[in-house]
Amino acid sequence: MKKAMVALALALAGCAGTRSVDAKDPLPGQWVGVIDRDGWQRPLSVMIDRSEGSYKGSWMSLESQPGVMLDGVRRSAEDVHLELAALVFDGRIAGRSLAGTVANKAGASVGSFTLTRVDPTPFRDASGP
Repeated sequence: MKKAMVALALALAGCAGTRSVDAKDPLPGQWVGVIDRDGWQRPLSVMIDRSEGSYKGSWMSLESQPGVMLDGVRRSAEDVHLELAALVFDGRIAGRSLAGTVANKAGASVGSFTLTRVDPTPFRDASGP
């Protein structure tokens, strides 16, 4: 019985450790949603990676455009700044959501965006129980 309790405690501690790592940086991953620009909505997907302390990513309009590398990605606490050649996205992370405004490079507002984080499906070993 004592061994089972120790094993359970270790398993729970392992899960808690994994969750705290994810909570430190919620930005990397795939985000999907919509951009509402000039009064009409388009589906949008953003993929963000973190490597060696900096972010990089790609943006894709799911409707009409191949992927485009982001010119810049910055995060400060919950605030996120994404740059494309002609557009700037400024948003805020709240849980699994990232939402904010879209402006052109000159600073004029052109709309808004709302994204939801798409978490990968956990791997399941087919040979296990």
